[in-house]
Amino acid sequence: MTEYEPTAQACAAAGRAAALAEIARRRAHFASAWDCRTLQIIAELLDIAALSFYEDAPTETDGIPDDARSALADAEETAAETPGTGFPRWFGQYVTHPLTARPLETEPAFGIAGCAFSDEDDRLTSALGTLHGLLASAATEEISLALLEAVFALHDKRADLAQLARG
Repeated sequence: MTEYEPTAQACAAAGRAAALAEIARRRAHFASAWDCRTLQIIAELLDIAALSFYEDAPTETDGIPDDARSALADAEETAAETPGTGFPRWFGQYVTHPLTARPLETEPAFGIAGCAFSDEDDRLTSALGTLHGLLASAATEEISLALLEAVFALHDKRADLAQLARG
């Protein structure tokens, strides 16, 4: 019986999951009680995903282990239920990108179109598109992790705008 040895892509995905878990934990320090608990749950799920990428062999051709896939889906669902966390509903794509190489997408802003904040959201969306391009072509994983910090700062700003637009 041979032990599973993670690929470079799986290690990159694990590193990204761990980096996003750290972002969630940092945000929890400044969040409301409700958002704080949600951010802690997201961080715990991302920890599970990171560990799975290191320890579990993938069962499908996309290279994502089942436990990681499940933890990411649960984390995304949790984020979608609590938009105040600043984590976009589709944030798992940032973790799995080293494995799938699928184009990174920016989700539409809900409740911002046509309001006073739509120009600012357009600027943030444009900046996200630029960062997505840089992330997809980053020369090293260290650069990717730094770019993820910037990407999630923009997602947090978009969540704040959406909150302001809703009143």
